[in-house]
Order: sequence, then structure tokens, then C-alpha cells
Amino acid sequence: MSSGPTTREPALITRAQQGDREAFGELYRMHYDMIAAFVGHRVRSNPALAEDLTADVFVKAWAKIGTFRWTGTPIRAWLCTIARNVVADHFKVAATRRLTFVDQITCVQDAWAVPANTAEDTALSALTLADLLDALSEITPRQQAVIRLRFLGELSISETARTMGTTDAAVKTLQWRALDSLRKVYTGAAA
Repeated sequence: MSSGPTTREPALITRAQQGDREAFGELYRMHYDMIAAFVGHRVRSNPALAEDLTADVFVKAWAKIGTFRWTGTPIRAWLCTIARNVVADHFKVAATRRLTFVDQITCVQDAWAVPANTAEDTALSALTLADLLDALSEITPRQQAVIRLRFLGELSISETARTMGTTDAAVKTLQWRALDSLRKVYTGAAA
């Protein structure tokens, strides 16, 4: 007898609901491509945003796995509902924040600023705390979290990974994307 996704899924869900991260990881591997395609189709112009929102879907799913009730329908329907809500929330919040942010634009160019060598230096060298908080409102919640933990909370990559429940490599990637997004928001506001 084959142990395909449909026959293994209820057991994996039960184990995940009991806190088994490996079981949830298996559910993640089984459904990641479909959820990533679902999200990617809705945010076609921004692959990095699609990746971040897809990650948010699985973070929310892990946090809410205890509320899932098996009815014989694959968990992917539940994941798609979470994905649809994550994308909708992103666009609702992004539209509101852009309108608010335009009113708060200040002169952010400093002709005397020392050139920065890295994306991190570029994004953070000219920002005041108020400017940083305004720019943070333009990036995804996970990107905001990594910036706050790493630079405002002064946590190491490992400490940030433990706090966010992820790996050091994932924090490094998320941090790079967050800094790149901040740089784009910040330089876009200055234009």
C-alpha cells in the first residue's frame, strides 16, 4: 500500500498540532510549490515579495495549526485561504501606508554623506530613527521583524534566528532582502 500525500497528511497534521516541527516541515515541503505559485500569481511584479508572503503563509499556518480541523479535504485548501488573506492584507496595508508615507517625506539626501560599501551601510547610514520607522512601514512584516531584531534590538544572526524560529541562513537572506527593500523605499522617497 502506497503512503501518498493524502494518506500521510492526516497523521502529519496531527503530529504538527502536537508541536512536531518535522511533521509540519513535511507538510511545508508537500505544499510549498502550490502555495508559492498561488501567491506568485497575485504579486507577479515582485518575486521577492512573493517569497516573503509565502513564508508568512507558512508562519501563520504553523501558529494556527491547532485550529485546523481535518474534514477529509486536503490541508492545501486551508493554506490557500491563509495565502489569500496574507496577500489581501499586504495590499490593504501597503496602500494605506503609501498614502500616509507621502505626507511624511522629508529631504533625505545628504551631499556630504560618506559613501557606504554594503547594502546594509547604504540603507542604514543616512537614516534617522524616524526615517527608518517610516521606511519600515513599507516592507513586509517579516522583513520588519528581522530589521528590528538585528539592528534596533542588536541581536546576533543566531539570536534573531532563534527568536523568529528559523535558521541562520534564512535570517541572512531575509535581512538582505529587507535591507534591499529599505534601500529601494528610501531612495524612491528621495527621488
